[in-house]
Amino acid sequence: MNSDVQYFGMSVDDVALTGWSQAGNLRKLLAFFAAEGVPATFFVVPLDEDSGRPFQALPGDYAGLLRDAYASGHAIGQHGLRHNRFEFGIPPAMILDLPHESENKRFAEENRQRLAGEHVCEKLRPRLRQGREILEDALGFPIVGFRSPALQESPGMFAAIAAEGYQYDSSQCLQETGWDYLLDRMDVPPREITRARWEKIRRKCQTPILPLTCDYTWYLSRKKYDQVLALAQHDFHACLREGLPMVTVCHVDPVWDGEGIRFLREFYTWARSAAASQGKTLQFMTLDDLAREVE
Repeated sequence: MNSDVQYFGMSVDDVALTGWSQAGNLRKLLAFFAAEGVPATFFVVPLDEDSGRPFQALPGDYAGLLRDAYASGHAIGQHGLRHNRFEFGIPPAMILDLPHESENKRFAEENRQRLAGEHVCEKLRPRLRQGREILEDALGFPIVGFRSPALQESPGMFAAIAAEGYQYDSSQCLQETGWDYLLDRMDVPPREITRARWEKIRRKCQTPILPLTCDYTWYLSRKKYDQVLALAQHDFHACLREGLPMVTVCHVDPVWDGEGIRFLREFYTWARSAAASQGKTLQFMTLDDLAREVE
């Protein structure tokens, strides 16, 4: 990586996920990124969990929107198969502790042994391949990146990602404190972000991992705005200090419900200035390009 550049990867999760992604909000998000000059990576759910229909058959012309996004410089990644909580692994505790995850947390605790038997490489490879083929057939270009639903993981998932030849995975997180804030644990201090921790995460998989910092925009309220912004600034300074790319995420509908878009606009402006103060240029890149740059 160029030491004179601070890299920033913006990503979007849950594209085409029923209940969390309206095509109108995706259109607005694309317009927002165009105005900000930010190329983003959109992680798409291939199959609708309730109906079993492929994403391109859902209302909103997702395939057309995503083909246009790709043509304008964005990237498209794969977000699981159906976005089932346990299709590739088990979500981390920070997610299962959220109030709306209580039933999933109970299920994980009671079925860990059975789930371990499901989450083996030979069973996960067909799921990966099915989702990837749905996306590639509908969009007409290769899908090289993967992020699991709810950041679930298992050794079998990492083995399957490598065996299927993905260019990168982005299912790991560096800053769990953001999820403490979602639980109103506002007194929890930020975790430290270091190169040693980043490198340890990357070694979990033979395929390179691009760790997330955090999601700062999930239904962000005015009440929490200043503290969440301070957390993001803490994390960005850590990435600057350690020479690490910052990779963050928003979600199609939740970023519009609250202060998420205001946050992103303000944070991008602040990050450009913070990088310049250290003699660096802030460069936004898709995760596809960033994965190649890091390697």
